[in-house]
Amino acid sequence: MNIDIKKLQCAMASKCYNASDLALYSRLSNATISRIFKTKTVLKTQTLGKIAKALDVEPKELIKD
Repeated sequence: MNIDIKKLQCAMASKCYNASDLALYSRLSNATISRIFKTKTVLKTQTLGKIAKALDVEPKELIKD
């Protein structure tokens, strides 16, 4: 699934998270979070779910329209 980086950044800002915080709370590596921002990689559903859970949003709120 393609994640909308702007939506992700807005969700992070609402929680006052930086990339390291997101990695910590989603239990993903810093490298994975960095790769998402740099390469706009297609995410596995499990990865999207972990990020959404850490940000207290529904996964569909982070997906590109």
